[in-house]
Parts: sequence; structure tokens; C-alpha cells
Amino acid sequence: MRISQFGQVILFTLMACSPLPSWSQTTTIERPRAIPSSPISPEPTNSNLKPLSRFNNGVSTLSVSDSQDTFRYTLGAGDSIKIDVFNVPELSGSQTIAPDGTINISLIGAVRLEGLGLDEANALLRDKLNPFLVRNIVNVSLLSPRPLNIAIVGEVNRPGPRFLSYTATSGSSAATLTRALETASGITSRADISNIQISRRDGAAGRRIIKVNLQSLLEQGDISQDIRILDGDSILVPPLTQASASQSRIVSNSTFSPDTFTIQVAIVGEVNRIGPQTLVYSRNGVLSTGLTGATTGAGTSGGGGPVTLSRALQSANGVTEIADIRNVEISRLNDKGQRTIVKANLLDLIVKADLSQDITLTDGDLITVPRLEKTNPSEYLQVAKATFSPTAITVQVVGEAVRPGPLQLRPNSSFTEAISFAGGLTNDADWRAVELYRINPDGSVLRRNLVADLNLPLSEESNPGLRDRDVIVVRTSFGSNLLNSTTRFLGNIINPYSLITNIFRR
Repeated sequence: MRISQFGQVILFTLMACSPLPSWSQTTTIERPRAIPSSPISPEPTNSNLKPLSRFNNGVSTLSVSDSQDTFRYTLGAGDSIKIDVFNVPELSGSQTIAPDGTINISLIGAVRLEGLGLDEANALLRDKLNPFLVRNIVNVSLLSPRPLNIAIVGEVNRPGPRFLSYTATSGSSAATLTRALETASGITSRADISNIQISRRDGAAGRRIIKVNLQSLLEQGDISQDIRILDGDSILVPPLTQASASQSRIVSNSTFSPDTFTIQVAIVGEVNRIGPQTLVYSRNGVLSTGLTGATTGAGTSGGGGPVTLSRALQSANGVTEIADIRNVEISRLNDKGQRTIVKANLLDLIVKADLSQDITLTDGDLITVPRLEKTNPSEYLQVAKATFSPTAITVQVVGEAVRPGPLQLRPNSSFTEAISFAGGLTNDADWRAVELYRINPDGSVLRRNLVADLNLPLSEESNPGLRDRDVIVVRTSFGSNLLNSTTRFLGNIINPYSLITNIFRR
């Protein structure tokens, strides 16, 4: 076909205005899209796959304020995993990571997955299978996690290594810090839960320390403090740096405090039974404690609570009447192996209801109850009513009483109460001069003459309160003695005369 001269001009103009480089660029883009002739022919690396060398870059120091993604699960020997390779069932299936930390895949052989997270395991398998796959789609999922091998040391009731099962969900069986403490039979009463330290493996960086404050969890509900535990973690529960005059009730009632525990303390000084004492705490109150007059577990009366100083004194049969309860001392080991002293004023406990003076005890405490420099009878009246005083005292009544012998009385019972419990006095008793004997702390004997008037009120001068091992002696009155002497004298005279009379009658 012949083109007119005018058409040739238009065609030439269009060709001159067209950008020739755009044709070249289109041709260049189309070439890489050619489909490989064989499914195993190599193809370019997927641009979305990070190189393996980027996986172990260092990160900042861990803390509980970091994202929870930081505490990811790492694979290890014993984990059961599932591998899904898209459209290649020969490479897919379930495997258990071998003791050497590897799995076996037919095309690539042994692949070490130990220490990797699931995302890292996915990337590693994609990288190794990339030369053999047309569509590089690989997924690794966790079927059954292995037991976590951890160690718990410090202020827990059963320190040492243990296995902890792990559940990926956030249910009650999740492997968290509080659950790990429960497996160690809970914390002790001297544990510093505000400064718990977790030593965690960090690949090439070695180990790093995570600090946790469980006090914030209990007081403020900060659930982020109850972090997940990983395999190889070492948990340290340090002791309190200083002995405290009181322990938080909320800590003793927490889920990671034991329901039952036993401690041993030593008690010396002005108590009725010195020496070591074993105290048992039972939240349900079903264990015997050895406390005088107690039938339930220590700390269960009044809604429960820890084993305290007052209960320890009760187990020692109470304090004596000369005990200085204002200055009771507790010697306790600190984290450096040195003993520190905590003082307690138990008079404030019974007078002002100051519960901070009823110190929570820990295993190994040494309790010293000093002696009063000067006794105060009026103060003893208050002490005798306290729970850490003896539940009963023994008083001996001898002489002209209806029922003489030992009497079991409540502490600080009055002199006239003892006379009444002995059945009163006989007709021959000298009720105006009854003697009270008491052994003093220095070994001397105090003797007092009292009037057995049952109408007298409690008074240290005329009707004193009794102490343990007091002895009351009721003697025969002078008139009864004279009458008895006369009767015996006349009997000695009459009896021989009656004997002679009976002989002559025969």
C-alpha cells in the first residue's frame, strides 16, 4: 500500500516523539518471569527471607517492662514439632527433636533447631529448602513441648533443680514464675519477693538477669511481674536484707506461699520451757502444733496467719511472772550469714493491739525473753491474761483444807480462789494465819501470812495473785491444838483405868 506524502510526514512525526528507552525497559522486566523448565531448577532468593546471619543480633537487657514477645519459647531436645512444606508431603510431618538438638529432613539431612524460636526455625528451614522448592512455603509449629529444666534457690522451702511442664496458652498450667515457686513448696517467711532474680540464657551473649517484683503483683495487681519461665532458667529468691518487725499478711496468704510448713526456733530466758521448739503452720488447721491447749494448726485461729512470736512463747508454756515482755529479742540470720536483732514490745501488743509487735518467725530464729529488773504486780495482771501466758498454773495446798493437794488454776488466780478450790478450810484451821510460800528467781523463799477471808477482793497486799509452784500451808488453830492436846492427855489417863476395870470384871 502506498502512503501519501502527507501520511508519511505524520508517521515520521509520531516515531520521532516516541521514547525508545521505554521499549527496552519493558523487555527487561519480562525476562526474569520465565518459568523454570524443572521443579528443582534454582530460583532467585525470596526477598522476604532474612539472611541467617541476622538472627542472633544482640538486644537490650531484658526486664519485665519489655514486651512479652521477648520471652519467647525456644526449641530444645524432646520437643515434638510439626513441619508443613507446601505441596510436598514427603518433607512434611511430625518429628521429635533429638537429644543432640537436631531433626532430619530427607533432602538436607540433619538440621539443628535447639535454642531457636519457632520463627527462627521457620526461617532456617526455608533457607535450606529454598534451592529445592518452586514455592518456598514452610511452617513449623509446636505440638508437644518438653518439660522445662529449671533451678530454684534461695528462700524457698525446697530449693534445687526441677522439671516444670509448659503450656503455650495462658491457662492455669502456664509455666510462670509463681507456678515455679509453688513447685518449690512456696517461699519462706524471710523471702524478699520484691527482688527476685532470674538468670536466663541469651545465646552468644551468655546469660542475663531479669529482676522481678512480686510485691507489685500482690499489692497492685501488676500481672506483668508473673513472667513466663523458659528452659534453663535459674531463679534466685534472696532473703530480706534486714530483719523486719512485721511481715506482710498479704505475702503469707499468697498463692505461692505454702499451705503447710514447719520451722524450728530456740527460746531462752523467762519462759516455762526453754530450748528448741518446732512450730507447724497449717492454713487449713488440720495439723498438730504442740501448743499448750491448742487443737488446731498454728496461725489458724481468727482467720489464719503466720507462725508468730506469741505462738512460739505459747509453745514454751508461756512466759514467767518476771518476764520483761517489753524487750523481747529475736536474733535472725541475714543474707550475709550474720545475726541481726529485732526487738518486740509485747506489752503494746496486749494493751494497744499493735500487731506489728507480734513478729513473724522464720526457721532458725533465736528468741530471748529477758528478766524484769523490778516486778510490777499490776502489769502482771495484764500479762497473765495474754495468749502467750501459761494456760494453767499448779498450786499446792497442804494442812487443814478439806481437799489438800495440788490444784490446777488459771494464771493469776487469787489466794482465796485457791482456798475455795481446795474445798475450804476445816474447823480446826487457823484461817487468820495462813502461810504462802513462793520461790524467788534468786532461789530464796518468800513467806507471807495471809487471812483466808473469802470475801476479800483481789489485792497484792491482802489477797495476792498466785504464781506457778506457790505453796499454801494451812495450820491448826491454837484453840484446836489446845483442845486436841487436852483430849489426848485425858485419853492417856482414862485408857489405863478402863483397862484395869475390864480385867477385874472378868
